[in-house]
Formats: sequence, C-alpha cells, structure tokens
Amino acid sequence: MATLFPHGILFDGILYRIIPGGYAVIGAAALTGAVTHTVSTAVICFELTGQISHILPMMVAVILANMVAQGLQPSLYDSIIQVKKLPYLPELGFGHIRCADITNASAVAPRM
Repeated sequence: MATLFPHGILFDGILYRIIPGGYAVIGAAALTGAVTHTVSTAVICFELTGQISHILPMMVAVILANMVAQGLQPSLYDSIIQVKKLPYLPELGFGHIRCADITNASAVAPRM
C-alpha cells in the first residue's frame, strides 16, 4: 500500500498516511489468532500497541483467520494434546437430547 500510495490516501479532504508497521501487527495478530483459535489475540495486540485506529482491521483479520483455521485444522493446544497422547474429553453430542428427556414430571414441589 505504501508503494502504491507513497503520500497516503486522500479521502474527503483528509490525508490518511499509510503505516506499514500497522499491517505487520495486524498480520501477526491474525496469524496468532489462527494458530491458537482465539479471538483474544486481537485484544492483546491492541493493548500492546495502544493504537485505537487499528482495532477494527485487527478484529476483522483475526476473526477471518480464526474462521478459516477452524475449518482446516485443530488448534495448537489440541494438537499438542494429541501428540503427547494426553487424556482429554471427547466431544459430547448433546444435540439430540431434549429438555423433556431429562426432566422428571413426577417431581413434587414443597408447599409454603
């Protein structure tokens, strides 16, 4: 972007400078979010840099990277658990259980 627009982008009479370091931080946050499958990396990077102008592009980049990574591979932490053959909880398929299946209709409420 800085090569295409060396002086910045003029929009509505305001000249917006292009800072390449901002793109690097956003890319690093997106990569970290994709590897760990967490969105909190955007908040951590935002807190580290303190640049409020980068929060929206950073959140968009991290969320998109997270969505793509979740569809392609398990998170770093899940991969480490599988490689070390540590015990972990399997996915619990509760999608087929209804509330009526687990409630007791003959329960008696105390009178007051």
